[in-house]
Amino acid sequence: MKLPRTGAFLDTLRLASGLTLFAFALFHFLNAALGLWSLDAMTAMQDWRLAVTRSGPGSLALALAVIVHLGLALWRVARLKTWRLPRAALWQLGSGALIVPLILPHFFEAGVGPRAAGAIIRYPAVLGLMWPRSAAAQSLLLVVVWTHGCIGLHQWLKGEAWWRRSLPALTGLAALVPGAALAGFLVAGREVKRLAPAPLPYPRSELPLLQAHAATANHVALAALALALVFALASAAAARGRRRLAICYQPGPKVLSAPGPTLLEISRAHRVPHLSVCGGKARCSTCRVRVLDGAQGLSAPSEAEAALLKRIGAGPDVRLACQIRPRQALTVTRLLNPETAAPALRDGLEAAGVVRVAAVLFLDIRGFTALSEAKLAFDIVYILNTFFAEAGRAVEASGGIVDKYMGDGMMALFEHADGLGPATRNAFAAVLAIDAALARVNARLEGEIGAPLSVAMGLHGGRLVSGRIGYGEAGRPTVIGRVVNIASRLESLAKARGVELALSLDCTAAVGLAMAGLVTEAADLRGLDSAFPVALVPRVADVASLRPEIRASA
Repeated sequence: MKLPRTGAFLDTLRLASGLTLFAFALFHFLNAALGLWSLDAMTAMQDWRLAVTRSGPGSLALALAVIVHLGLALWRVARLKTWRLPRAALWQLGSGALIVPLILPHFFEAGVGPRAAGAIIRYPAVLGLMWPRSAAAQSLLLVVVWTHGCIGLHQWLKGEAWWRRSLPALTGLAALVPGAALAGFLVAGREVKRLAPAPLPYPRSELPLLQAHAATANHVALAALALALVFALASAAAARGRRRLAICYQPGPKVLSAPGPTLLEISRAHRVPHLSVCGGKARCSTCRVRVLDGAQGLSAPSEAEAALLKRIGAGPDVRLACQIRPRQALTVTRLLNPETAAPALRDGLEAAGVVRVAAVLFLDIRGFTALSEAKLAFDIVYILNTFFAEAGRAVEASGGIVDKYMGDGMMALFEHADGLGPATRNAFAAVLAIDAALARVNARLEGEIGAPLSVAMGLHGGRLVSGRIGYGEAGRPTVIGRVVNIASRLESLAKARGVELALSLDCTAAVGLAMAGLVTEAADLRGLDSAFPVALVPRVADVASLRPEIRASA
């Protein structure tokens, strides 16, 4: 499983510190969930957690994560040029601001106080301190922290196919963790209330002083936030008084902006439609523009921007709108048209264009053109639908989906959470099932079609691009790319060679087919610069008898 790009350096720091804090919160909440079991279980896991977080490296990592994350959050607020932000960004900023006043009392009473006394406060004492006095505030803190972390995690990983495939399970898990933590907190809190109160590692007379320190820290945090906001507002006000730059979007509109904001921020501030899937962190390329005039006034691409532009093969005049800060007049054209791409984005990131890893199976009925010329229109449709119903059920039973039908052919996709190997095995299981279904269809239609139907199939797998492609209502989700083209060419090759299946050698290895008994060749496939190694299977039924154990992976 490959982790996605993290964007610019500051975004990488923000992500690393956020992941550290998210891990700390996750194990803290799991610890609270053990209250459903017993106080002893809670205390045992607390000892294990504290052995990590109270160690030298653990304490340093946690302290640095807090400082870096808070500092970068304030820096982000201070540099805001517009509040017209994506909804997820607004939720993150709002929940982050709410965490500080909620967590400071707990931080001082259960953290600073015991540390000053050179002791560790155990869960019975912590719960006795919080229950029921601050139970509502702590419950709200748990929900806010978890929501803040989950939004950040999703914003980072939403472009990854494995993440999207796992979203149903992850969503359930995301609801289960805070639910179990709150339930454990409730049960354990009531249990502590029923028992004799556990002693604190410091005198209770110090509580007012610790609460006063928490209030002071909260005032400092609010002052820092206010200062960041004032800086952002003052910067925006000063910008309005500075010279104005003409930013021309081709074919329109034209807006005036002060130097300082990124082009993406300028677009948002002036309500110019501009796509940005990653939120302006140089992780995607949806905001890219072609600079038609004014490129000499732009700074050279950062390392993150240069790497992304190189990855997509962009020309020297293409830049990311989220990274460039115009200092003089600029004329650009948005390479992804918001009017045509926005509907796909409304249908979700999957429709907007993502990379997937899948096995692709093409199938075509051989000789059907001649058959159709001798049949009435109703008979043609009836025969095709009879076969496609059987083939479609075979594909679905093997874990795949039918992507499209093309006259007397079809294309099916197979994905698997564990990668291309299981997906390919599922596709091959579908090949065997389709062959068996074809025999049933031929037996059923023997009196209608004369000669039995036969098929040619092509199978290949790898990385491909998925998205909603097409204009208007005719647009639909589908896949494109080299892998799709090769699978289609293999189906044509199978038809030309008079065999039932042509598959790449990579698929042969993934399925585990023995090369003995298979015909292999280096085929010249249209669109490829060099010969492509393939394996040819004259009769799928022969392979099925040799490998009856092949089944679709769960």
